[in-house]
Amino acid sequence: MTLTIYNPDTIAAPLARYSHAVEIPKDARALFISGQVGLTPDGAMPDSAEEQSENVWLNLKAILENAGMGLEDLVRVNAYITDARYVAAYRTGRDKVLTDGIAPASTLVVVSGLADPKMKIEVEAVAAKS
Repeated sequence: MTLTIYNPDTIAAPLARYSHAVEIPKDARALFISGQVGLTPDGAMPDSAEEQSENVWLNLKAILENAGMGLEDLVRVNAYITDARYVAAYRTGRDKVLTDGIAPASTLVVVSGLADPKMKIEVEAVAAKS
């Protein structure tokens, strides 16, 4: 499946690893992934925002693989962090897992808190594959 990426020259380029818009082909199936947090497979929550970010992306990758998809099938990502100081850590953790120029449409929002005070990052996503 080929996703169509839109980053028009008539507006500023994306500020990080994302695309301004991504189009899903009409014959694709869609996967909506609930918000993932930085838990390890054994349920532990690391203290660092970077480790939580990397775990979030590893969890997303595992869900995609379980659905017969991969990170390249990501269309849309909504990321929530609890402190603006975690932006760099979020990006570093993400970029350890999200490689090869994969750049889904994306929004990053700073929120006052998540479901558990130990949680610093949560990411929900949409993927599509023919």
